[in-house]
Amino acid sequence: MPENDDPVSRQESTWSTIRAIVDALRRNQITFLAAAIAYYGFLSIIPLILLAISLGRALGVDISDAVLAIAGDFLTPAGKAAIASAVDAGGGAGSITLVGVGVLVWSSLRVFRGMDLAFSTVYGFHGSKSLADQVVDAVMVLAAIPVIVVAIVGLGGVLPAMHLGPISTILGPVGLAVTLTVAFVPVFYTFPDTDVTVREILPGTVLAALGWTTLVTVFTIYAGFVPSFRLYGVLGAALLLVTWLYVGGIIIMVGAVVNAVLGGRIDEDVDGTDEDVDRPDPAPDVAAIGREVAELRDDLDEKTVTKADLERDLERYVRRKLRRGKARGWGPYLVLLYGTAMTLGAFFWLDGGWAILAMVVVWLSTLGLYALMVLFGLGVAAASAPGSILDRIRDRRS
Repeated sequence: MPENDDPVSRQESTWSTIRAIVDALRRNQITFLAAAIAYYGFLSIIPLILLAISLGRALGVDISDAVLAIAGDFLTPAGKAAIASAVDAGGGAGSITLVGVGVLVWSSLRVFRGMDLAFSTVYGFHGSKSLADQVVDAVMVLAAIPVIVVAIVGLGGVLPAMHLGPISTILGPVGLAVTLTVAFVPVFYTFPDTDVTVREILPGTVLAALGWTTLVTVFTIYAGFVPSFRLYGVLGAALLLVTWLYVGGIIIMVGAVVNAVLGGRIDEDVDGTDEDVDRPDPAPDVAAIGREVAELRDDLDEKTVTKADLERDLERYVRRKLRRGKARGWGPYLVLLYGTAMTLGAFFWLDGGWAILAMVVVWLSTLGLYALMVLFGLGVAAASAPGSILDRIRDRRS
């Protein structure tokens, strides 16, 4: 039986792949890259909605209902109403178009540049790209956006008209997942800035499509389940949209990391071989060989470690690890999780002035909790200072 068919070997390979993916996610700081993409994506989506509706009206086609229907899947009713009222303001239609074009062009370039940088970071590409190459990549990826829009509109209009009953609730997410898989292929094929194949990018593409389908379903249910989301409606809609973009960016980055790990693109260092290797003389000098052997023996004697020295070094290493600890690195994430959970709870159960007061209390409590964690870390560092000084003194004596 081949070694690859051994269940134990397959299990070890699977766990090693999962560990490599997790390490790559932590090392490349995917959450920060996704946050940057979400910020610039937020600046481009709102002008894009207003610009599309304005251009449609200029051409004599009213597409506001279709666009607002798509936006309704990701916005609260208050946010949807705010955009509708902004579009219905006839006097500012020209200014909306001009401002939308300017902000859309600026922010779209930033979004594509951020995604390009994120993929380059994941794949370890440190070169530079010309402006023409960046424009070509942007056009290829931008072509996928109409596919997503048409697919969502088509699925939202065709499935209810077919009167399939409960089957439509299953066909809708399945069709959306397939459409997103096709639409994400240019993203995962273009941005890595390295030679990849379609087969190589399929795992991350399918994973990102399934993640986005789940995200759309969850946010659609959430936006419809909380009709009383009235904390200054536009503010609540903006928070929900930014959160959606942030989670969507993380899903795309996770798919990129999965492709890079499975394709062997992580930490792929190409080192040149040393071709200038000294060849031995055809007639070596016996005396010179004897001197080299004696020098090698002396060198080995100097590098030999005694049992007492080894035990002492191991004790110092264990003490350092115990003092240093590894749980403190999760502290900021626990504080962030606490603040996010309390903020969402305030949005869900409170409204008006009580919601604002709850946000202030959550902010102060989060700040206080973080300050306590910082003080605790300083106390641990101060407590371990004598041991560190003692270890340094022993290192100098040895």
